Amino acid sequence: MSGEFILIIDDSREIVKHLTETVLPSFGYRTMYAYDGQSGLESIRANEPDLVMLDFNLPEMTGLDVLQQMAQESLNTPVVLMTGYGSELSAIEAFRLGAKDYLIKPFTVDEIVETIDRALLETRLLHDKAELAEEIRRLKVEMSRQNNEMRTLSNIGKAITSLLSVDEVLQRVLEAATYLTNAEESTIWLPDDEGKFLRPYDRQTHLQREKESKNHFLPLADSPPGEVMQSGRALRQSNMSGQGIKIKTGCFAHAVLYVPLQLRGINLGVLGVSNRSTYRAFSKQDEFLLSFLADYAAIALENARVFQAADQALATRLEELNTLIHITQTITSSLDLDEVIHLTIQQVHDSWKIEASSLWLLDEETQILRVLTNVGTAVEELEKLELNLNQGIVGEVVQSGKPIYTNDVASYEHHYREADEKTGFETRSLLCVPLIFRGRVVGAMQLLNKKDGDFGEVDLERARAMAAAIAIAVSNALLFDEAESRKRQLENALHQLDNVANSKLS
Repeated sequence: MSGEFILIIDDSREIVKHLTETVLPSFGYRTMYAYDGQSGLESIRANEPDLVMLDFNLPEMTGLDVLQQMAQESLNTPVVLMTGYGSELSAIEAFRLGAKDYLIKPFTVDEIVETIDRALLETRLLHDKAELAEEIRRLKVEMSRQNNEMRTLSNIGKAITSLLSVDEVLQRVLEAATYLTNAEESTIWLPDDEGKFLRPYDRQTHLQREKESKNHFLPLADSPPGEVMQSGRALRQSNMSGQGIKIKTGCFAHAVLYVPLQLRGINLGVLGVSNRSTYRAFSKQDEFLLSFLADYAAIALENARVFQAADQALATRLEELNTLIHITQTITSSLDLDEVIHLTIQQVHDSWKIEASSLWLLDEETQILRVLTNVGTAVEELEKLELNLNQGIVGEVVQSGKPIYTNDVASYEHHYREADEKTGFETRSLLCVPLIFRGRVVGAMQLLNKKDGDFGEVDLERARAMAAAIAIAVSNALLFDEAESRKRQLENALHQLDNVANSKLS
């Protein structure tokens, strides 16, 4: 640590000048000086230096007198006593009065620096400990806030994904958007049947928007929401001067934030918030929260659309949709990774008659696929497997981002037969779908050997809907685990610093 303030108390003007103008400033120290003990005491009281370099032989008031007075007044500033040869015994009395160290004149620059470092060690440790403790406190507060936000998002997602009405989904998403970002207004933009315009749904009039003319619609090719719809990337803007940012004809805002509603890499619409009268820009954290909400909203909106489009006379189909909603609620209700993957595999086996299933996670750094969890095959053997993206059907699915199913695995050229050999499992039919999170493939879900027939398009759609929820649940759990791990590392660092400081002080 540099920049400490050192007070020199010495009646030798040559020593004072040498220390204050040459030696100490070259090492980054700030200095003051006094030529007698009384002036030095007044400077200690007034300026509270980090260290005092005190001459033993001062006129009228000696160095020991100064130390005695400091002790009486509880002035705890560290002191280095400067004395000449033959006066070493005086250092013993100085230590008794609280001096940290002493220097014998004449002294070298190295001796000065080493003595100062020893004298300031305790102060520096306490200062560093206090700074680290404050930083850890701030990080704990921030992580606690983030954890609360994640839990709030999880609860909101659970509530939204339980709805089966498109209008109810839209209304709950709009309410959640304004709540999470503290926005004045929220809007969902969905494409029309021709895919050329975006129609708006806001909190007040979303039920009537469908009946309004296209004059209220936005062109997909030339509007901020249209830009987000086409690019799949969030847009955050602010302009606090004049009318602000033009949203549409006759409508302006000082700040806007738009995020895509994405499902399986497909843009379904745009979720936006705005501040029309408030002079407050949206932050990166607002974008983060709104993007997570949009992930849940896309699943809920798709589930509601599928449900409403289903033929009510097909009881079996309705049962499948209810099962899918139950699965989505279950696996997105937890932030614990082990619990998420356990619930996921259990739900897969409860809803499909299959012999085995597995979840694969992609290590983005190494581009290696590993089994996150599996049921029905030799667990230890399968978990040892590491596949490149050019190996096996699961590698092909993750690399392409497209699902694959086959009911004749033996004739499929990309089947990784070594896996069957190592696990002793015979794969006859297979369905594999990618896990896609915000447009990125993060892994895959693989189902093996359907017991009640062949895999078909209905199975594929069910698996893809489930994979969307799994991708969000697993990604959220991994983010939560990362935050908890960082918190533990910081707590360990503070504990180790406590041990070092205590050992130095003892």
